[in-house]
Amino acid sequence: MVKQKNRKRKTGEAKMAPQAKKKTLETIELTQKDWMPVAAEKFFNNPNFNEIMKHMEILDASVELVGPFRKLKENSDVNGVELIMLDREQTDLPEMQTFMKCILGRYAFWRDTPSETNPVIVFADLKTIPELSVVGNKVEHAVHHFCEKYSKNQDNSKEALSALSKIFEMLGDSRMKDEITRTNKIRKINTVGGILGPGLYSDHPKGKLKYLPPANTLGESQLENLLRCLNNMKLPVQKEKVIKLIKPLLYSVMACNDEGYFGNGLELGHVIFLSNQKDILEDAMIVLVAAYRLLDREDFVKILQLTVELRN
Repeated sequence: MVKQKNRKRKTGEAKMAPQAKKKTLETIELTQKDWMPVAAEKFFNNPNFNEIMKHMEILDASVELVGPFRKLKENSDVNGVELIMLDREQTDLPEMQTFMKCILGRYAFWRDTPSETNPVIVFADLKTIPELSVVGNKVEHAVHHFCEKYSKNQDNSKEALSALSKIFEMLGDSRMKDEITRTNKIRKINTVGGILGPGLYSDHPKGKLKYLPPANTLGESQLENLLRCLNNMKLPVQKEKVIKLIKPLLYSVMACNDEGYFGNGLELGHVIFLSNQKDILEDAMIVLVAAYRLLDREDFVKILQLTVELRN
């Protein structure tokens, strides 16, 4: 059993952009107005909501529902850009809307496009470059994933084992597994490769997003190893050497864009942004902004710019 008591934010301690940036939020207008996931409302209205959360806190005292759930719990009128920025993490991609944090990582809704009405849910671990994995498309699926992770602890107490049993019973263990398997299968059909777990989706009228496999452009291990090296370098001269190795990958993406392979820019930008490396943040911005605009996802450009402000 893992327990870690963290101070929970008081009501009204909205971790949106810093207060000095509040005016910026008020002046930004997104095309998409509704950023409240239906799946969040359904779970919040689940008759077993309070009971499930009580048992989850036995497993992990730091577990916390944030973002859209804080709006629901506080019955707040926060909406639009303020809602998508509520409790936002510095490494949340524009596609992400974090809704649950725990000691092992965080869970977020993942919208492939700003207008997505049924987003999938991803789990982001705590690695230097977070690995994202699709865990379903309901909050209950995220809860099930959370419980399965904790069920593997060999030092679980009787209280923890009892909590796990009760949560699985309330969710319906077999039904959850079937739904999650079905969701992941559909996801793989509707997306193309990509380094990240969610894959890359396109709403292009002619079919899937054009994408060249990593073997034809950049190697997954090559890019991730370079970013990890950059994270470990302390001296400017060392960092500069690593950055010189990353630059060619950026040039290859520009060439991909010229040929209509927009998915490669999206992929590379995602990975660099998740690494949270300020030395190449500008490069990540250039690549991601270009990809979002080529794919007509302008709202993501605005959300990206606001998220970068959190890092400052």
